[in-house]
Amino acid sequence: MPQISTRLAISTDKPKIDPVQHRREVRRADPTHSRRSIAQDISTTPTKVVRVSNLPPGTTATDIRHSLGLTDHIATEISAVHFEFDFNLRALHSCRVEFFNITSASEFALHASKKLFAGRKLQAVFVTRKIVPNPTRDKYIGNSLGRVVFLYGYPQHVHKHQVWDYYRSYDLVDTTLPGVQQAPQIGETFLVRRGAFLLHFATEAEARRFVRDVYGSTYISKTEDSGQPKQEYTLKARILQ
Repeated sequence: MPQISTRLAISTDKPKIDPVQHRREVRRADPTHSRRSIAQDISTTPTKVVRVSNLPPGTTATDIRHSLGLTDHIATEISAVHFEFDFNLRALHSCRVEFFNITSASEFALHASKKLFAGRKLQAVFVTRKIVPNPTRDKYIGNSLGRVVFLYGYPQHVHKHQVWDYYRSYDLVDTTLPGVQQAPQIGETFLVRRGAFLLHFATEAEARRFVRDVYGSTYISKTEDSGQPKQEYTLKARILQ
């Protein structure tokens, strides 16, 4: 009777590597590929511009000036606050705070660094540029900082003309940026993201009023004709600054 070998065969073939998966893993491991990566213009010496990162969602310029526990002297020395977005208009939860002088910027950086704000530990570094060029932001927002609202949460079948009709009581304008324009898709392309819109208001005060009125409100989808039950959608709105 022949003997049966119990030794397992060991394959010498190398495991196949999926090139697509490999590239994804490399990008994940490389911080420069992250849309939340650190700034590329960090300065080792104090400047008039401080970049604050790891901000909680929905942070406004008013929060930067008045909700970080700054002294009145430092708050009044802030000349501008520029929030950062990636090329798909997704918030990076960071901003660049510009000061009138380096002394105030240094005091702010020392105060903001490692500070806890809404449960998040902030990071503050000096940078050389006031604004990082972003062609997508320039195209869809332009010079309308603080007056453009990103509205989302609607079902996919809602059209921009319906939205215009819903909010005709607000002071919407149609200038360089269409009054209501479908926003770029949140993803790797710039296709339309259904159920989301960009609204351009005449003034910053009107944009803030709209957000106060609409954020968290409920939209009930009318589907009686299809025989499907009504569905409720929670709307969200934020100002792009």
